[in-house]
Amino acid sequence: MPQVPGSSGSQEQAAVHYASESIVSVAIFTIVFIIGIPGNGLVIWVAGLKMKRSVNTVWFLNLAVADVMCCLSLPFFIVHLALHEHWPYGWFLCKVIPSVIIFTMFASVFLLVAISIDRCLLVMKPVWCQNHRTVKFISLICSGIWILAFIFCCPVFYYRDTSSYNGKMECRYNFGVDDYIDDPINASVNVSVNELWEEYSAYNGSDLWGDTNEGNYSVPLALVVINITRAVFGFVLPFGIMAVCYALIVFRTHANQFHKPHNTVFSRTLRTIVFVVAAFFICWAPYHVVGILFIVPNLGTGLMESLILWDHLSTALAYANSCINPLLYVFVGQDFRAKVRQSVQRILEGAFTEELTSSTLHRSQTSAEKNLSSTL
Repeated sequence: MPQVPGSSGSQEQAAVHYASESIVSVAIFTIVFIIGIPGNGLVIWVAGLKMKRSVNTVWFLNLAVADVMCCLSLPFFIVHLALHEHWPYGWFLCKVIPSVIIFTMFASVFLLVAISIDRCLLVMKPVWCQNHRTVKFISLICSGIWILAFIFCCPVFYYRDTSSYNGKMECRYNFGVDDYIDDPINASVNVSVNELWEEYSAYNGSDLWGDTNEGNYSVPLALVVINITRAVFGFVLPFGIMAVCYALIVFRTHANQFHKPHNTVFSRTLRTIVFVVAAFFICWAPYHVVGILFIVPNLGTGLMESLILWDHLSTALAYANSCINPLLYVFVGQDFRAKVRQSVQRILEGAFTEELTSSTLHRSQTSAEKNLSSTL
């Protein structure tokens, strides 16, 4: 438990808030896992198996794969947080699991950027899209995105390590200095603020509490580079590109009085993407803000206490994005919703009878052969 400088009453109050927010974080993680796994699994099944392969299905299939990979890591962190940040999984998973989180984070945001550019090109360069916007070309772009995301997760795999502290095993960043700076549950982005307080108290003695109380502490240069790079390439720059793309779409749509969007399909597609991007921004903004504020020197005690309390909650909010996307597809995309109903119907028919009726087989075959290239 982090020891916040100040009176005994202040420490006890901070401890109560920290414990309460840890419980809230565990609850959010559990809800995200319960919704995210079947939700994204349904997206993967319908987009990958029930729909004819199209540009849109390739985009959202890859996005769902990234989200479900993120959700699969949640049980590890739920147990980790429930054990008061003891890491029971060993050295190898200490490197792998946090790396997977960063891997899926970058894959998700890069895919959202690519989808936004794709929407923009459909409006601005329709002739070019007609000649070059193919399933094969988009699949190659998705492959490049996964490779780029893997490159960005390599520093996490390199620096993560386990160490024993106060009788428990912890998964920490090891920057090659005398002490580790911990990243307990927020394994995917930031070094934990609460453990920073604890590490300085334990390793450096009470004399440094005066400096820490003033917010004067040093952060490894490698961590500064990692957090800034991650915030710029994983948040600021991507959303700048998205904003430009959607601004161009709105400008072209309103500028051309003879322009008619691709009926309800175009409007539905654009609406879905806007909701997905907005959800990503809302979920990840606190996550990156905490990371950037942490590496800012000379923070006051009040702000540090706030960062301590927001540490786990901002992480839980970021994870929540992994279960929001499939919900958006179901409630916003009518074609996708129809496909889900057909798929569930087929499951139920298969469960109640040994053989599907000829009419059911005919409906399924006809549905599978339809070209739904503008779905979502």
